[in-house]
Amino acid sequence: MPDQRLPLPPFGIELIARLQSASPPWPIVICFGRDSWQRARQWQGNPTVWALICPSNSALIQYRWPVLGLMLIVDWQPDQAAGHDDVMALVKVLLGYGAERVAVWPSDVDFSQPAFDYDSGRLVGQRWA
Repeated sequence: MPDQRLPLPPFGIELIARLQSASPPWPIVICFGRDSWQRARQWQGNPTVWALICPSNSALIQYRWPVLGLMLIVDWQPDQAAGHDDVMALVKVLLGYGAERVAVWPSDVDFSQPAFDYDSGRLVGQRWA
């Protein structure tokens, strides 16, 4: 059971109120890394979505995350304070608070570009680059 004395993350009080409404938000986004406050406000512009903020890696265990049974997307903008290990630590904390699923969306990846190229002119073991 989480320590009820811990504060909620930024926008957590609003999330709890919205979850109790007739049309709760879905999905819930956790903004982490560079420009997280700005990105959260952008997400909240969509009436079906709500966003929380994890201000920094040090804040992971300083908050009580209201995510029990929820599907989450971590909108992650990598920076010096939010690297690969940090986002994995955040995912572990969210799962520890009972999140149903946590997907990580790295904001700096251009999904319109292929991750790999296939070159049939190369030798069999070297075709994927």
